[in-house]
Amino acid sequence: MEIFKKVAVVVIEILLVLGFCFAVLCFLFPDILGIKKEEPEVAEANTEHTTWVTTTEEVITEEVTEEETEEVTEATTEEVTEATTEKKTEEKTEATTQKKNNSEDTEDPIFLIFRSSPTIEVGDTFDIHEFIGYGDNIDRDVDLNVIGTVDESHVGTYALTVTIQDDAGNKSSRNMTVEVVEPSSGGGDYSGGGYSSGGEDFSDFISAYKTPQTSVGIDISRFQESVDFEAVKEAGCEFVIMRIGGFDRGTYYTDKYYHENIAGAKAAGLKVGVYWHAEDGSVQDVENSVRYLMDILEDEQLDFPIAYDWEDFESFEKYGMNLHDLNVCFEAFANGVEARGYEACLYSSLNFLENTWENEEHHQIWLAHYTSATSYTGDYFMWQHSNTGRINGVNGDVDLNVLYK
Repeated sequence: MEIFKKVAVVVIEILLVLGFCFAVLCFLFPDILGIKKEEPEVAEANTEHTTWVTTTEEVITEEVTEEETEEVTEATTEEVTEATTEKKTEEKTEATTQKKNNSEDTEDPIFLIFRSSPTIEVGDTFDIHEFIGYGDNIDRDVDLNVIGTVDESHVGTYALTVTIQDDAGNKSSRNMTVEVVEPSSGGGDYSGGGYSSGGEDFSDFISAYKTPQTSVGIDISRFQESVDFEAVKEAGCEFVIMRIGGFDRGTYYTDKYYHENIAGAKAAGLKVGVYWHAEDGSVQDVENSVRYLMDILEDEQLDFPIAYDWEDFESFEKYGMNLHDLNVCFEAFANGVEARGYEACLYSSLNFLENTWENEEHHQIWLAHYTSATSYTGDYFMWQHSNTGRINGVNGDVDLNVLYK
């Protein structure tokens, strides 16, 4: 009996141990034993909170991403704009360079002025630049080569061959004969006034060129000195163009008779216009010229465009310009006066209109061609027909002009 009790106690102890082990296994490994572990409510709340936090992070991330995208886009746009501008500048520079490429330069440099038979006196220094002027459409420094010499100390005739050449190898050549003569007696500086031989009387000018479609007039400067505008008008003159001033050898000046001329011509009932004597070598020179001119003009009412008169072709090579640069100067002048409410026109002779001026913006032309009937085929609104006119009220020669209505 005692033995059965001992066995029962052992069995019970074994069962208790097994039960404890099973409980531990159920707690530690519910999935293995097929028991589903229920999540507490706190865990569900945490899950919801976690979901909300995740959503917020996504929103913040989206906002940050949008801001970064905008910043990057703006930065990229600025970079693209700068790059585009730089590219356009580079393309423009490249196009200019391409245009100036020597392999494409097939035009010969040209003699703007060439005096084929100059005369100097014994003892004078012969400077060929006093008798020629030259330029090129592209090059600003054209080479000059002179074959032959002039002995300034002896009377004689000296033959020269003058050649100009651009960087592309294009060249032009002319022959010159220089006369060295004995010094002459007398002379003196020209101080204004005086008549040349073979002048044209204003009455004859009227008979030849005044029509219902034209008006006739004169242009003047300090060289005509004081003018009697009442007498000028009585002679049949209808308008006067006068020099207002200019830029000469680096100095700006006002024509000494301008204020007297503008007041007198208007008082006589004549139509008036002005011209600017230009020797600009850069756009900066032009801008300064326009400011100076406007200070003189003081909003004066004019009946004609302001004329740009650049005539220093005999010294053109000294300016360091090419022919296109000169045209840029004129366009800058036109833009400057037009920005101040005036019109601009170009004054030039037939030779330079045909060989030098481009006039890309089609400004009005005041043509100078001293002949009875001009052969110029371009458009022009006024023609300077002669520089040896005679009219009552003016002491000496005066330029005669035909205006086309």
